Amino acid sequence: MDRLKAARQALALVALLGGALPAGAQSDSLGKALDAAQQTQRAAVASQQRVDQLDDQTRALLERYRAATWQSQQLNVYAQQLNELLAQQVTEIQSLRTQLADLDRAGEDLMPLMLRMTDSLAQFVALDLPFLGDERRERLANLKQALGDPQVNAGEKFRRILEAYQVEIDYGRALGVERVEIGQETVDMLRVGRVALYALAPDGSRPRIWNAAAKQWDALPRGEAAAIREGLKMARELTAANLLQLPVPAARSAP
Repeated sequence: MDRLKAARQALALVALLGGALPAGAQSDSLGKALDAAQQTQRAAVASQQRVDQLDDQTRALLERYRAATWQSQQLNVYAQQLNELLAQQVTEIQSLRTQLADLDRAGEDLMPLMLRMTDSLAQFVALDLPFLGDERRERLANLKQALGDPQVNAGEKFRRILEAYQVEIDYGRALGVERVEIGQETVDMLRVGRVALYALAPDGSRPRIWNAAAKQWDALPRGEAAAIREGLKMARELTAANLLQLPVPAARSAP
């Protein structure tokens, strides 16, 4: 701005001096003065442009500095949050280690109980009605294997025992059907909870009932075949559940 002002003053001075010189001298002096004034003005304009450019650069750097400062503050807050989270996780890990140690000690205390429960379940299956033999024996074998596996923790072992007990409980609440061999004959066997087992030949003939006391199949009157067929349909969910009228085996006396 000072250079522009000086250029304007120089032009005014040239105009004043021009009136005091002869005509020829006035023309030469005026031309030189005008050239000098124009150069001064151009220099002033160029200088002002540089100043403006420096101002723009300064503002840009200031904005970048402010953005960097804000980002640094946000990173500091984030780092603080991470440190707090890390401290919480360290505390939780220590707590879990303590719980695992307690669980291992509890597992050692529970092992005799779990072994007794497994043996009791095996005895129950052996004395129960003969159905789903392969499936139930395999479940017991897997359970015993898990009890002897050091890689399986105590909680998982106990869960599997309870699961095996629950499966056995569920058998007593529903109808079941499977194809079995009686002697040389393949038959369809109907299980009514744990109350009784009935068998029927594939052609719907030769109805039978399991005699638990004698551990053998006893023949039933042919008239019972219809009820057994209906029960087989219910067990296979081919028809809606309904009342079944079937003979019930006599209760066994206590030994």
